[in-house]
Amino acid sequence: MRKNKYAVLMSVYKNDNPEFLKTALESIYDNQTVKPDEIVVVFDGPLKDGLYKVLDEFRAGKEDVVKYYPEKVNRGLGEALRIGSELCTCDYILRMDSDDISDQHRFEKQIAYIEAHPEIDVLGTDIAEFNHSIDEDMRVRACPEKHDDIVKMGKKRNPMNHVTVCIKASALKKCGGYKTLLLLEDYYLWLNMIAAGCKLANIHESLVYVRVGNGFDSKRGSKERITGWKVLQDFMLEHNMITKKEAMINMIYINVFVHTPAWLKRILYSKLLRK
Repeated sequence: MRKNKYAVLMSVYKNDNPEFLKTALESIYDNQTVKPDEIVVVFDGPLKDGLYKVLDEFRAGKEDVVKYYPEKVNRGLGEALRIGSELCTCDYILRMDSDDISDQHRFEKQIAYIEAHPEIDVLGTDIAEFNHSIDEDMRVRACPEKHDDIVKMGKKRNPMNHVTVCIKASALKKCGGYKTLLLLEDYYLWLNMIAAGCKLANIHESLVYVRVGNGFDSKRGSKERITGWKVLQDFMLEHNMITKKEAMINMIYINVFVHTPAWLKRILYSKLLRK
């Protein structure tokens, strides 16, 4: 018996791969040792026929659990998640992306942790990144386990793996929920939650496999990141999380990183930013 109810929140976009979506959906219900109480999927604008087919087949027989909310226009991930999170009816919201794979024990382990630590408002895990198959040698993005270390990392880098998190719905509401900040919605959310006094934690185990064979590294070169990064620095300065010197160093870092060639980014990820 568990004390709380758990929803999964996902956004689907027209350019998503139907086969990847099918695998992602199966991984959050059919293959889980402990299943969620609710699955909320926001259609971020009209979808292609292949995606509708996968979604219809997945919901068949579990209409009481799986709920779809189509949006007429594409609004972006941040807005889709804001809408979806407000439609979730459970105590906790587990995030999932439409092309990744959750380990079969993910919900079992995260729910057990939450039930044992009700003071935690956000619980994430490490991720393992793959190109084609989870059977290959994968690189790992590890995050700090304890709140104080998460806050410390958050001054310089995103301290949580968004696709892995389990968020207390009341805490999400307390901090104002998801806000649109292109490519950085999740990082912005963690900073808002920290500023609101929420407690964050991570399980030091890779419980989500993240697909990176789709230009993942090169996407880190978008110049829009620089604009978003400035918003993050201003927020942290306003809430006395960092000094002006630290903000300046962070801006130098992101400018250099964004303009670094994709091939060099891959080396940096493999040697310095991943295990």
